[in-house]
Amino acid sequence: MIGVDMCGIVGLEGNFDNELLWDVLKSIKHRGEDSSNLFIDEENRIGLGHNLLSIFNLINENDETFNNLDDERFNNLDKKTFNNLDESIQPIILNNLVLVLNGEIYNFNNLEGFLKENYDENNENFLKETHENKYIKSKSDSQLLANLIYYHYNLYREVYDGENNSSSGEILLEAVKSTIKLLDGDYSFAVYDKKYKNLAISRDPIGVKPLFYGIDKEKDLKAFASEKKALWKAGIDDENIKDLNPGSILYNWETVNLEDNLINNIISTDFDEIKNSFKEYKDYLDTKNSYGVYKELLRDGLYAAVEKRVENIVNLGLIFSGGVDSTILAVLLKEIAENRNKKSVKNDNTSDYIKPLNLKLYSVGLENSQDIKFSREIAKELELPLKTIIIDEYIIKESLKPVLNAIEDDNVMKLGVGMTIYLATKSMKEDGIKVALSGQGADELFGGYNRYLKHFDKDSLFDAYFDLDKEIYHDIANIYHVNLERDDAVSMANGVELRVPFLDKDIINLALDIPGKYKIKKDKDLLRKDILRDLAKSIGVPYYIADRPKKAAQYGTGINKILKKKVLKSFDMEEYIESLKKQ
Repeated sequence: MIGVDMCGIVGLEGNFDNELLWDVLKSIKHRGEDSSNLFIDEENRIGLGHNLLSIFNLINENDETFNNLDDERFNNLDKKTFNNLDESIQPIILNNLVLVLNGEIYNFNNLEGFLKENYDENNENFLKETHENKYIKSKSDSQLLANLIYYHYNLYREVYDGENNSSSGEILLEAVKSTIKLLDGDYSFAVYDKKYKNLAISRDPIGVKPLFYGIDKEKDLKAFASEKKALWKAGIDDENIKDLNPGSILYNWETVNLEDNLINNIISTDFDEIKNSFKEYKDYLDTKNSYGVYKELLRDGLYAAVEKRVENIVNLGLIFSGGVDSTILAVLLKEIAENRNKKSVKNDNTSDYIKPLNLKLYSVGLENSQDIKFSREIAKELELPLKTIIIDEYIIKESLKPVLNAIEDDNVMKLGVGMTIYLATKSMKEDGIKVALSGQGADELFGGYNRYLKHFDKDSLFDAYFDLDKEIYHDIANIYHVNLERDDAVSMANGVELRVPFLDKDIINLALDIPGKYKIKKDKDLLRKDILRDLAKSIGVPYYIADRPKKAAQYGTGINKILKKKVLKSFDMEEYIESLKKQ
């Protein structure tokens, strides 16, 4: 069984006491209520903390090993020779490395195979130091990641030849660089090298998992965390807080941008240079795959992206608006569930047991809202269970402060969308569901927003399509701080992890390669997302859903109307957010 490390992580370095580190970790306790643990290096004044929410119930809540550590226990946790790799607990301590992880590694089995093969052949010393000359299968993503980093660490340690070498400070950096090249997942993690006193922090290529950091030179304090509120609790002001760039490494608090960083590659694309290489747009299309090939690749890619995000998950929620994006996911999930449920007959070899997938749709809105109306119709047609969360002014008022606490922002648009996800995942939590999927990213990748039509107002179609591609690239490069951090915060406020198949790195690369012409056919294309809508019809999404016009969540649910006309007239959001920073 594979454990998934859904949680919150924190770290402090410099002038802090153990009580502060504990308070910082507790400020994001909602991200993982099953276990809270700390590592503290007293001598070098660095501490890492981790809250865990176990999706697969690997933790026995009655086992004191995994109960919240009191002051005496966490103060004694720093043991220079203590290894806990074989336990389902973070921080992972593997000889001189200490690791905390928030996230999922989707190519777990492939990487486990890589380690099993290469330990024996290339890293005999690793086995002697960590596993007493025998290979031990990883039980969780954090164990796998610790093994991967330590495997590469040992390879580079041999190259740099010991601690007296002037390059020894680069061992951990090179190990992390090599490791993240292998990862397919959504994650943020930190790893500390007790031997050489180095700290590496990293984040997935698109920024699905949040990671903030701050440096206060006057206080001699550096900190990182999954949410800003933890940095506020540490005394770091907003002006000193930054997002860690997705796909980069923060090494000893200095940013290291990698050459093959997905977002950097997106940002550096020169559309003027590309456009100047062609006389007509048709010439550009001739260098691309055909519409039909892209549609087939997109279908196969989306199925794979969804399937790997629900592997080993039994009870799953889908945030469902009755729009084309979420309905595509519903159809694919139904197919995946049917395939798995046919095979979910337990046999004597439990390792071969394929778990069933139980899918439930969650729709939020006013009783007469479009999202509720369409969700009911399509759920009935697809024969999928649907739970509707019917909102009113009272529910919006009750949810206002919790959502603001989560998103840490007074932006009304973020509030409206965030509240939809918050209410859906709150209902999932009540139903015992810990993992949800959403259609986030589809509009940015496939030209879904009405604002994309502005490029067709004045320019020729030749210019318009390149300008469209340029804006789509920009939106994907910035989606982590525009949307993803908000979505993660409101779902994790309910202890539900949100996964986003449309933002799989393979889907991103494919969608960005699809020409704008296949996304918006003409200047008056009021539906947009043409290739995605065509795909929807081809996999069984009814036409009335596939051709349903785009309506943002805050409008389709009716939340925006209640917020602006009733709730926010007597509530100062800016003042409330400022009060959070002082708690």
